[in-house]
Amino acid sequence: MAVAAEPSASWLKSRNDFLSSLVKTEEGVSLPPFPKELCLQKLREKFRLEDTSLTIQPCGSLSAAQAVQDFGTHFLVQSFVAQPLESGNFFFVTSEADLQSFMVAVFNDSSLASYFYEKDKLLGFHYYFCAELCKFLQELAWIPSLSARVVGDARFSSKDLQGSYQAVDVTCGLDGKYMRFRLLFPEAVCDSCKRFLSESNQNFDIHQLGPTPLAMSVEIGYCQLTQDEWQQVVHGSFILLDSCLYDPDTEESGGMLTIQGHQFFGGRFMDTTSGEFKITSYPNLQQEEPVEETSESLPAAPLPGNCKLVAEVSRYSLTVEEFLKLSQGSILNLNGVHPSRGVDLILNGAKVGRGEIVSLGDVLGIRVLEV
Repeated sequence: MAVAAEPSASWLKSRNDFLSSLVKTEEGVSLPPFPKELCLQKLREKFRLEDTSLTIQPCGSLSAAQAVQDFGTHFLVQSFVAQPLESGNFFFVTSEADLQSFMVAVFNDSSLASYFYEKDKLLGFHYYFCAELCKFLQELAWIPSLSARVVGDARFSSKDLQGSYQAVDVTCGLDGKYMRFRLLFPEAVCDSCKRFLSESNQNFDIHQLGPTPLAMSVEIGYCQLTQDEWQQVVHGSFILLDSCLYDPDTEESGGMLTIQGHQFFGGRFMDTTSGEFKITSYPNLQQEEPVEETSESLPAAPLPGNCKLVAEVSRYSLTVEEFLKLSQGSILNLNGVHPSRGVDLILNGAKVGRGEIVSLGDVLGIRVLEV
């Protein structure tokens, strides 16, 4: 069994995939709420102005002509690309008048701002503003792993715009001066964003799961049985284990911490009496098919063909928040349990009996005490 002292990238991905599976998904994928207050705070800090405002207003679908008609005859169109979307090109539209007004607030000096009023120099401020937009998006971490960058030169016409777009109007205010701009997203970008959110679970807020209860089992061995073999198990039967981490001769024992078929941690019992279990490693295992937890009062129906029987020492209750804090060196208190005092037999997620680990020659197995 391969283990590691530090969590690998694949282990972390498996953990995050498991946690995201706990979220009840709805049909369709929506963007997470925009962190407006955090954005305003960053604006105040950057420009050292208390009078800041931000308004975001979706406008629905607009044609290319409709997208620019509100900005007069002197406007700019800038292309951006959102990464790592498959189709990430979108557009930014604003008027020269809005840019000039906003410069006065940014520089807090109308005479200095007038330097940029010439069209070629106005572009300098435009590119500065676009770069700040990209930087803000990254710092806000609104959608983790998603970034934007400027593509190509600004245009003073709408010739690059074709078809229709989902439009969003943004009005940013600094010290009583306002700049309105419009973001135009082609349908291809919207579709790519939905796929990105769905595949990477970026709409999943891990903090909302903090209080969610989990049941983590402490397993020390398992074996595969056919349906016929299981049906023949009675009190006193000996079941040969395919893997066992407990030595009945020395009473030393390792164990695996498992949640819904996912083996997250390896560890060992520190002694036979305290019930303390220390996490020592991160299993480098292929994820098993999770089993549906079944009430212990209900019998487990063996699957056709082979089924997996697990030797379980204990079940440990914790929240997602507590689970996220577990790491190598963490110690769990299992209330005095130890494999030397017997194990539960778990079949298809349900307790079906009780047994003890014994050695028979060179092999280890379970002597069934209850079925």
